[in-house]
Amino acid sequence: MNPRIILSMIRLRLLRVLRDPTSLIWLLLMPMVFSLLMGQLMGDWSRGNADKPRFMVYDADGGAASDRLLAPLYDQENFRLVRADSVIASSTARRLVEKGRITAALFIPAGFTAAVDSGAPVTLELHYDSDRLSSQTVRTLLDERLLETNVRAGAATLVAPPGPDGRRPAGTSPAFDEAVFQHHWRQPRIQLEATTLGRRADSGLKLTRASQHVGPSYTLLFVMMFLMLSAKELVAERQDRTLARLMTSRATSLDLVLGFFLGGLVLGLVQSGLLLALNMLPPFRVDYGDSVPALVLGVLLFAAFCSAASVLLGCLARSGAQADGLGVAVTSVGAALGGLWWPLEIVPPFMRQLGQALPTGQAISIFHDLIGRGYGVAEVSGWLLGLLAWFVVVLALAVWRLRRLVAA
Repeated sequence: MNPRIILSMIRLRLLRVLRDPTSLIWLLLMPMVFSLLMGQLMGDWSRGNADKPRFMVYDADGGAASDRLLAPLYDQENFRLVRADSVIASSTARRLVEKGRITAALFIPAGFTAAVDSGAPVTLELHYDSDRLSSQTVRTLLDERLLETNVRAGAATLVAPPGPDGRRPAGTSPAFDEAVFQHHWRQPRIQLEATTLGRRADSGLKLTRASQHVGPSYTLLFVMMFLMLSAKELVAERQDRTLARLMTSRATSLDLVLGFFLGGLVLGLVQSGLLLALNMLPPFRVDYGDSVPALVLGVLLFAAFCSAASVLLGCLARSGAQADGLGVAVTSVGAALGGLWWPLEIVPPFMRQLGQALPTGQAISIFHDLIGRGYGVAEVSGWLLGLLAWFVVVLALAVWRLRRLVAA
């Protein structure tokens, strides 16, 4: 192996790109333009409040205590609170919960506010499904609100006016101080710090903006497109006998393979890094999650696959025009089936399975899992292994084909 020849081939590859204004346009400008346009076309992906499970409240009281109890439950991620216009039978609400029509149902009896103010006992009725996350969240938040209501009522019993002699009973206050109560409620003397470990098996994909898909997808698309279209350079060097001259200068077939492959890999990594960094800026503001190793491995393996595929295409094509045509075709088919033009989550199951078997589908699935699910290396290891397998197979074919060309 001759490192000097390999480095010279890599340097020559980079200089060709930097000296060609057209290459720079397709390297950086066009991907960002497409990302911006497609992001605006696809719009906001947030589910919106209408699609959240409904938490129905049947309030026969309608007083201040009911409003105070329910106020913090309106703006929640896992459900939406709906106050019914009329009260239905408890058995009817229970059937709605059992059938999954609503996530929970709360009945507030008439006189609830009066009971809270007077300290009289009162019972609320809740129907919820313990198997649903949204329903469990309703129960947890409602328990917290009722605890605050009970503590408030207990604190109110410590308020007493002065007696005939002008003295108040020991341990009482002249008035209820809401600010003091809220301070001690929100910042109690004894607190529990809890850390949730693990992840729910049903963690759904949470892509709320189109830029979270189109940013990474068009990065992958143009990295693949740029490297596949560069295959014509290898075709030209085959036809003008550059490969033969390199062989006479003590270059081995391994040197040629590494020179072509590493040159493409460096280009792919530079292009990926710049595009992903630009997508973190306004107006895209893409957050790639917390797992930098998973992100780096995914980008590295995809760029390595594309570079190896470019070498293989350059060995198979008979002309530069044929290399361009095949490069565009392979990239377009891979992008369409692999979910770079539209998310695989919206296609039928058999198409999703087909797409996820392709390197494009595996690469974009890594980004979706990092951005939308917060996964790390362990969770995306299957996609990483798939990309590694594609890379090894394609590189082996490229090495075999290039060695045959050199030997001929």
